[in-house]
Amino acid sequence: MRFSCFIKLLVAALAASLVGYFIVSAINPQSMPTASLFATGIILGTLFGGILTALVHKPATTTVDEAASSNIYVGNLPFNAGQDDVKNLFAPYGQVIDIRLVKDRRSKRFKGYGFVEMDSEGAKAAIKQLDGADYAGRTLRVNEAKRKGEE
Repeated sequence: MRFSCFIKLLVAALAASLVGYFIVSAINPQSMPTASLFATGIILGTLFGGILTALVHKPATTTVDEAASSNIYVGNLPFNAGQDDVKNLFAPYGQVIDIRLVKDRRSKRFKGYGFVEMDSEGAKAAIKQLDGADYAGRTLRVNEAKRKGEE
């Protein structure tokens, strides 16, 4: 996404540079050297290109509105569970938007818990059905995730 913005900015800068060059050279070509005209055009093109890119740029949207999604804490998962396993576990209840499995910083091993973001209705159904359920010999702990600082 950032690369495409850079390309748009570069194209706008070059276009404005050429336009600036032709305008200034039509007005008084002997007053400035060609390199200065082109450099002035680059500066103006960068400024106008940045403004143009900011106005045209549309942020990516997801298929589910953020306000309509919920974050779920999933604890006591088997240590060999992967993202696909967790997705398959929650998918029957609604659209799974994101899965974040927590790993130990030092060992890089899965800690046995994570977070699942899904649509609100699906999240309620998943919490109701999966909290206390047996999964691979372990009793799952599934509830609405609390934000940092909440008790």
